[in-house]
Amino acid sequence: PVKKISRRDRIRFNNTMLRAPLPQLALLGILATSRFGVVSASGNLLRRSLGSSEDANPVKQEVPSSLEDEPPLELPEEGSLIAMQFSPDPYATRDHLEMILNGELFLSGIRYGPFSFRNDDVTTSNDDWRSDAYDVDGDFCVFDPSLNKSDPAKYPTVQDVAGESLHCGEHRYTMPLAEVARAVRKHDASSKSNLVKSLPVSGLLFHEGYSGAGLLSNALTTFDSTLVISEHDALTEALAACDTLKNRYQVDNCSSVKQQQLVRDIVTLLSRTSETHMENVRNVDKLYLKLQGTSAAYLPTLRSLYLSAPWLFVYRNAEHALAKHMDSERSKACIETRINPSSALSSKCEENEVDLETLSHHEVCALHLASLLGVAFHEHEESHTGMLLSYDEHVKGNVDGFVDIILPYLGLQNEIDADPAAVRERVEGILSVRSNTSTRLNPEDHVWNGETIEVSEEVENAVKVFMSQEMESIARSRM
Repeated sequence: PVKKISRRDRIRFNNTMLRAPLPQLALLGILATSRFGVVSASGNLLRRSLGSSEDANPVKQEVPSSLEDEPPLELPEEGSLIAMQFSPDPYATRDHLEMILNGELFLSGIRYGPFSFRNDDVTTSNDDWRSDAYDVDGDFCVFDPSLNKSDPAKYPTVQDVAGESLHCGEHRYTMPLAEVARAVRKHDASSKSNLVKSLPVSGLLFHEGYSGAGLLSNALTTFDSTLVISEHDALTEALAACDTLKNRYQVDNCSSVKQQQLVRDIVTLLSRTSETHMENVRNVDKLYLKLQGTSAAYLPTLRSLYLSAPWLFVYRNAEHALAKHMDSERSKACIETRINPSSALSSKCEENEVDLETLSHHEVCALHLASLLGVAFHEHEESHTGMLLSYDEHVKGNVDGFVDIILPYLGLQNEIDADPAAVRERVEGILSVRSNTSTRLNPEDHVWNGETIEVSEEVENAVKVFMSQEMESIARSRM
């Protein structure tokens, strides 16, 4: 049995599929191609399934008005082959907004379009909130964000946590994020229940990537009083939204006010805990956000929204950092900055009088890392805030540095004083294993035995040209 839908609805269907899990994407793409000849949808699906970056940005397709009256296409109903591949949704008949308010549904991602942040003189602030402040959809599903407390190295990021949820793998609900945020604020302001509470942002963890920041977030996770949200896609995408729209659609009309409101709303949703639907959060009263490496480009923006939160930036030996980024399994994100550079990277190109299109992969990544180092250094120098941490000096195997300097700086002195021996033991345990064991099935592979990093001539040359100045500036600031 089939039902007819308009082409406009088919494009919306395509937008939904862009956020579906990979098995569902592949199946939908095959069926759509063979049965309906949906070229654009199947192309997007197959590119996503094969890991192509062309459609990796969370951007909704615009629906041309000329398609409004085109003949309808046919798509399968609930009893079809597609529906049979997945388990029934146990929450299908529930009020999904109510589930969000009660702390059952959590944000898993966002989607936006070329004009989601159009500057149309709509004012927005915490006191004067407008539902039309931005046009962004949020994806929600059922998972426990505190699962990482059970094994920080096994669940080092939110993606690893949500990956344990069958509901997130097969069923997600898309809702206008601005409306959800408004409902959440109204609910939390009037609620007398202590079962759902919002945590203050107590620390921001930035890094250049593959520099040991995961060890810090894992150590933070071991405290009863902390909830660590690590590398959430929604926050990453929100911070980079205006740059993404400029790079992908040549759209300059992107309101920073609306974008920052989106960031605040996302953090509000990430800060909520529910004792009923989350384990190990009864004593939690602090939220820590660990950002993805590329998000360090937006450190000043996020810090300006949470001025009272201490922040740190983790870096390492420049040659080692670039060599790890150029590893074949890791280089994609770094190389993609060529086509989607941050404003900081674009400024660094102008400063060095270079064009990203003319640079080698090693040079692009070196310039990208230099832009992150530069942002962190200048924010540290100009605001007299933050902590710049060298992996080799302050993080690697440095139990004393964690317990005596880093963790107290992040507001955990009282917890340390309550049981210093237990804290030291937990930190030693974190530093004795890899920061990410999620893909290592053999327990013996979890143990950290050091690493050997091969530095090629290409890495040496790229570092010398593009990263040496920033590393020297940081070194001088610490003298």
